Amino acid sequence: MSRIPIDDRDNDERLDQDGESPPAPAGQDDAQSGLDAAHAEADDLRTRLARVQADFQNARRRLEADKEQAVQYANANLIKTLLPVIDNFERALSVDAGKADATAILKGLQLVHDQLMAALQSNGVEVVAPQPGTPFDPAHQQALMQEPSDQYTSPTVTRLLQRGYMLHGRPLRPASVAVSKTT
Repeated sequence: MSRIPIDDRDNDERLDQDGESPPAPAGQDDAQSGLDAAHAEADDLRTRLARVQADFQNARRRLEADKEQAVQYANANLIKTLLPVIDNFERALSVDAGKADATAILKGLQLVHDQLMAALQSNGVEVVAPQPGTPFDPAHQQALMQEPSDQYTSPTVTRLLQRGYMLHGRPLRPASVAVSKTT
C-alpha cells in the first residue's frame, strides 16, 4: 500500500498569529459537517445495537426462566385431576373395618379405579390392552412368554398379562402379553 505524502508546511502557513487556523473554505465545511453527521449516525447505531443486544439477552433469560417453570409445573393439571381420587381413597381408608362388608369395599374400589382412569384419560393417557387373537405389535406390546398354539400361524397375542399405557400416542409402558408359538 502506498503512502500519501503529507505536506505539513501548508498547515503551518495557515495558522495566523494567535495560533488559530483561518476559517476553512466552504467545501471543507460541508465535508466536516458530513463527517460529523456520519460519526453521529455511527454513534447512534452503536447505541441502538447495544440496546438490541441487551433486549435479546433479557428475552433469552426470560424464556429460559419460563421454560424452567413450565418443566417444573408440567404435571400440575394431572395432579389436580388426581386429587379427588386421593380424597376418595382416604375416605375408603377411614371406614371402620368392622362395619364394612367386602362387597361394598370392592364396589367402592371399582368406583375409585374408574375415577382414576377417567382422570388419566382426560390428560391424554390411553390404555393398551390387546385382546387375545390380536396380531403382536412390538411397538406397543412386550412378549413375556410364548404359548404353543395350532390356531395362529404368525405371532399373535394369546393372553394379556399386564396393561400398557400411552401418553398422546407415545408409549409410556408397553402391554405385557403372551404370544402364540407355532408347534
